[in-house]
Amino acid sequence: MKALIVDDELPARDRLAALLRECGDMEIVGDAANGRDAVEAVARLSPDLVLLDIRMPLMDGIEAARHIAGFENAPAVIFCTAFDGHALAAFDANAVDYLVKPIRLERLKAAIARAQRF
Repeated sequence: MKALIVDDELPARDRLAALLRECGDMEIVGDAANGRDAVEAVARLSPDLVLLDIRMPLMDGIEAARHIAGFENAPAVIFCTAFDGHALAAFDANAVDYLVKPIRLERLKAAIARAQRF
């Protein structure tokens, strides 16, 4: 499964990348630091999965997810955020799952399994 990591904080992107490497059959095809770059990266890289933060500059994750959902063969979106108050908006934007930081490996694996059924 090809994954794109989107978070405005480099340590968070690095942590998600490390967790993904422990999940088995995952290929990290890129990363982005804001929602606008995420939408462009999805168009360019065609990932199967996007791990997406919510609060980011230029375009937040909710708006990015809405744009991504409009793509033909849209990837599954898993929100990975420090804020638990946006879950309803995330699922309205077609999220497959909503993980609150710090992300645990077991919870990420479960979310990826759900995304694979997407």
